[in-house]
Amino acid sequence: MIRECAKYHKFPKEPKEDPSEACCAVWQRADIPCLCKDVTKELEKVYCMKKVAYVAKFCKMPFPSGYKCGSYTFPLGQ
Repeated sequence: MIRECAKYHKFPKEPKEDPSEACCAVWQRADIPCLCKDVTKELEKVYCMKKVAYVAKFCKMPFPSGYKCGSYTFPLGQ
């Protein structure tokens, strides 16, 4: 995930960039619950969770409304 997708997840919040096919391939195989349990406050200072939501949705793996990843809870439509 870091190698293929980190640049699409990092701050600043804008602009959002469409992820590569390689990044989407990683997303589609990822164990999201496992990844989310390891998201710390420190990581949330580096990775923009709104960009994470954008990439997940773009890659056809959107987070369900109310899903918690680290301390971030995804709102409706993310």
